[in-house]
Amino acid sequence: MERENRYVVVKRKDILRYLSAVEEKQLGLLVEKIDEGRKQDNRCVLQCVVVESDWPEYEPTWNAVEKRADAEI
Repeated sequence: MERENRYVVVKRKDILRYLSAVEEKQLGLLVEKIDEGRKQDNRCVLQCVVVESDWPEYEPTWNAVEKRADAEI
């Protein structure tokens, strides 16, 4: 399995710290638009577990994902 950068993740704390109120609102509207598009396509709103790279669980989590992906091949 090759690791892919498939998702855009933004920490809420960073949104509050680095975006203006207008930018925060724009981002919220874009996320809502994507969620609605997924619903219209009969897909679930995306929910994910995020493990930051400086956490000790990061590599074990990747290993678990790789093991699952390899089993599906």
